[in-house]
Amino acid sequence: MIILNRYKVVDMNKFKRFMFISILLISMVLFTLLFTIKVYSKDIPQYNYITVEEGDTIWSIASNYVDKSNMEIRELVYVISNENSIYNASIYPGDVIKIPMNVE
Repeated sequence: MIILNRYKVVDMNKFKRFMFISILLISMVLFTLLFTIKVYSKDIPQYNYITVEEGDTIWSIASNYVDKSNMEIRELVYVISNENSIYNASIYPGDVIKIPMNVE
């Protein structure tokens, strides 16, 4: 058997073995990369950072983001409070608060 008019296959069994192992290794690498990317893309937290302005409350901030999440406003207020370690609901102008964007 001659491949591309350049190479002559002397031992067909070795050639078949080589092709099988090559295809198997390439498939394993692609399979691993594909599922690794899917798994890690879900675990990476994404945040939107905002600066608190005069008159802002956690409730008013959450009401701006409730449409983008699949949560009720009370749940989103709870998540924002936990992410920012706000336990007494006191926020002040100039504070930077992170809003989780991929919360389910």
